[in-house]
Amino acid sequence: MGWGDLIAEEVGEAQTAMDSVDAAAKAIQQAINKVRPLLTSETWSGPDATAWIGQWQSLYAAVQSCLNSLPAAEATVVRNVRQSAEKMAREHAGSPAPN
Repeated sequence: MGWGDLIAEEVGEAQTAMDSVDAAAKAIQQAINKVRPLLTSETWSGPDATAWIGQWQSLYAAVQSCLNSLPAAEATVVRNVRQSAEKMAREHAGSPAPN
């Protein structure tokens, strides 16, 4: 295996891991979308309902912000793995790649 193969393997593993993160994020989004239609004044009313819905909306906003930032974070992870592997290859140019 050469350095190019090693770089491709490491980047591929990072991408596979990020694909798993993406699948989990989609599952979270689907779960949130199932709850949202239930948050109406017809489902539950009164001060406790108002407080709970407010708390839910706050939590939802925080989770949504996190989910929205995932694509950029995933790209950064894969880019960092690629850069690290390429740096290692440059530093060990002329040496056989590890198995």
